[in-house]
Amino acid sequence: MRAKIPWLPSTLPYGAAAERCPRCARLALIPWTLRRDQERKQLLRTWVCTECQVTEERPEPE
Repeated sequence: MRAKIPWLPSTLPYGAAAERCPRCARLALIPWTLRRDQERKQLLRTWVCTECQVTEERPEPE
């Protein structure tokens, strides 16, 4: 397993609504950061798995 990245969460925050991670299948995928894509003018949320540190971006409603 790879080392954990220090700026990503390594534990589930209290009360976080976690989803199942597509990579490790644990209930550890949480919403993390929010950004706006400058090319598409779309709001994107980065989700991170606290167990395997995989990240994915999903569109966020305005």
